[in-house]
Amino acid sequence: MSSLDVLDASAVLAYLQQEKGQDRVEAALDEGPCCMTAVNACEVLSKLCERGMPIGEAQASLDDLGVTVVSFDAALATLAAALRVRTKPIGASLGDRACLALAQHVAAQDKSAAVVYTAEQAWAKLKWPFKVVAIR
Repeated sequence: MSSLDVLDASAVLAYLQQEKGQDRVEAALDEGPCCMTAVNACEVLSKLCERGMPIGEAQASLDDLGVTVVSFDAALATLAAALRVRTKPIGASLGDRACLALAQHVAAQDKSAAVVYTAEQAWAKLKWPFKVVAIR
Protein backbone atom coordinates (compact mmCIF):
# COMPACT_ATOMS: atom_id res chain seq x y z
CA MET A 1 0.00 0.00 0.00
CA SER A 2 1.27 3.47 -0.82
CA SER A 3 1.58 6.10 1.86
CA LEU A 4 -0.97 8.78 2.59
CA ASP A 5 1.05 11.94 2.90
CA VAL A 6 -0.06 14.60 5.36
CA LEU A 7 1.16 18.09 4.52
CA ASP A 8 1.80 20.81 7.05
CA ALA A 9 1.11 24.41 6.02
CA SER A 10 4.85 25.09 6.07
CA ALA A 11 5.43 22.39 3.45
CA VAL A 12 2.67 23.65 1.16
CA LEU A 13 3.92 27.23 1.46
CA ALA A 14 7.46 26.14 0.65
CA TYR A 15 6.15 24.48 -2.50
CA LEU A 16 3.90 27.34 -3.59
CA GLN A 17 6.56 29.97 -2.95
CA GLN A 18 9.39 27.91 -4.46
CA GLU A 19 11.39 27.88 -1.24
CA LYS A 20 14.02 25.44 -0.05
CA GLY A 21 12.45 21.99 0.36
CA GLN A 22 9.93 22.48 -2.43
CA ASP A 23 11.36 19.47 -4.30
CA ARG A 24 10.48 17.11 -1.45
CA VAL A 25 6.93 18.43 -1.37
CA GLU A 26 6.68 18.20 -5.15
CA ALA A 27 7.70 14.54 -4.98
CA ALA A 28 4.98 13.87 -2.39
CA LEU A 29 2.39 15.67 -4.51
CA ASP A 30 3.44 13.71 -7.60
CA GLU A 31 3.20 10.38 -5.76
CA GLY A 32 -0.05 11.31 -3.98
CA PRO A 33 -2.44 11.08 -2.36
CA CYS A 34 -1.88 14.03 -0.03
CA CYS A 35 -4.11 15.62 2.57
CA MET A 36 -4.07 18.44 5.09
CA THR A 37 -6.44 19.74 7.74
CA ALA A 38 -8.76 22.67 7.17
CA VAL A 39 -6.77 24.47 9.89
CA ASN A 40 -3.58 24.11 7.84
CA ALA A 41 -5.40 25.13 4.66
CA CYS A 42 -6.49 28.28 6.50
CA GLU A 43 -2.86 28.94 7.45
CA VAL A 44 -1.75 28.60 3.82
CA LEU A 45 -4.49 30.89 2.53
CA SER A 46 -3.85 33.44 5.28
CA LYS A 47 -0.12 33.61 4.55
CA LEU A 48 -0.68 33.94 0.80
CA CYS A 49 -3.20 36.77 1.36
CA GLU A 50 -0.88 38.42 3.88
CA ARG A 51 1.75 38.52 1.14
CA GLY A 52 -0.65 40.29 -1.22
CA MET A 53 -2.36 37.49 -3.12
CA PRO A 54 -6.14 37.92 -3.56
CA ILE A 55 -8.13 35.22 -1.75
CA GLY A 56 -9.58 33.80 -4.98
CA GLU A 57 -6.12 33.37 -6.47
CA ALA A 58 -4.82 31.87 -3.21
CA GLN A 59 -7.69 29.39 -3.11
CA ALA A 60 -7.10 28.46 -6.77
CA SER A 61 -3.39 27.87 -6.04
CA LEU A 62 -4.27 25.54 -3.19
CA ASP A 63 -6.99 23.77 -5.18
CA ASP A 64 -4.59 23.19 -8.08
CA LEU A 65 -2.39 21.04 -5.84
CA GLY A 66 -5.07 18.36 -5.60
CA VAL A 67 -4.62 18.05 -1.84
CA THR A 68 -7.62 16.72 0.06
CA VAL A 69 -8.62 19.16 2.80
CA VAL A 70 -9.83 17.22 5.84
CA SER A 71 -12.36 18.80 8.18
CA PHE A 72 -11.02 19.63 11.62
CA ASP A 73 -13.77 17.83 13.47
CA ALA A 74 -14.29 17.00 17.15
CA ALA A 75 -12.15 13.87 16.94
CA LEU A 76 -9.16 15.73 15.47
CA ALA A 77 -9.69 18.57 17.93
CA THR A 78 -9.46 16.08 20.80
CA LEU A 79 -6.28 14.52 19.37
CA ALA A 80 -4.73 17.97 18.87
CA ALA A 81 -5.64 19.03 22.40
CA ALA A 82 -4.11 15.86 23.82
CA LEU A 83 -0.85 16.71 22.03
CA ARG A 84 -0.54 20.11 23.75
CA VAL A 85 1.49 19.00 26.76
CA ARG A 86 3.69 16.64 24.74
CA THR A 87 4.50 19.21 22.05
CA LYS A 88 4.85 22.29 24.25
CA PRO A 89 8.65 21.80 24.58
CA ILE A 90 9.01 22.03 20.78
CA GLY A 91 6.75 25.08 20.55
CA ALA A 92 4.02 23.43 18.48
CA SER A 93 1.24 25.83 17.51
CA LEU A 94 -2.42 24.89 17.11
CA GLY A 95 -1.81 24.50 13.38
CA ASP A 96 1.15 22.22 14.06
CA ARG A 97 -0.92 20.09 16.42
CA ALA A 98 -3.79 19.93 13.91
CA CYS A 99 -1.38 18.51 11.33
CA LEU A 100 0.17 16.10 13.83
CA ALA A 101 -3.29 14.98 14.95
CA LEU A 102 -4.25 14.16 11.36
CA ALA A 103 -1.01 12.21 10.89
CA GLN A 104 -1.70 10.35 14.14
CA HIS A 105 -5.24 9.56 12.93
CA VAL A 106 -3.90 8.26 9.59
CA ALA A 107 -1.28 6.16 11.42
CA ALA A 108 -3.96 4.63 13.64
CA GLN A 109 -5.70 3.38 10.51
CA ASP A 110 -2.55 2.02 8.83
CA LYS A 111 0.84 2.46 10.51
CA SER A 112 2.74 1.83 7.28
CA ALA A 113 0.83 4.55 5.47
CA ALA A 114 1.49 7.67 7.52
CA VAL A 115 4.06 10.24 6.42
CA VAL A 116 3.97 13.93 7.37
CA TYR A 117 5.90 16.64 5.50
CA THR A 118 6.87 19.81 7.33
CA ALA A 119 9.51 22.52 7.56
CA GLU A 120 9.36 22.17 11.35
CA GLN A 121 12.54 20.24 12.14
CA ALA A 122 11.68 20.11 15.84
CA TRP A 123 8.90 17.59 15.13
CA ALA A 124 11.53 14.93 14.48
CA LYS A 125 12.79 15.32 18.07
CA LEU A 126 9.74 13.44 19.35
CA LYS A 127 8.80 9.83 18.68
CA TRP A 128 5.68 9.43 16.54
CA PRO A 129 3.65 6.51 15.15
CA PHE A 130 4.27 7.99 11.70
CA LYS A 131 7.25 9.16 9.68
CA VAL A 132 8.21 12.84 9.84
CA VAL A 133 9.94 14.24 6.76
CA ALA A 134 11.59 17.60 7.44
CA ILE A 135 11.73 19.22 4.02
CA ARG A 136 14.77 21.36 4.86
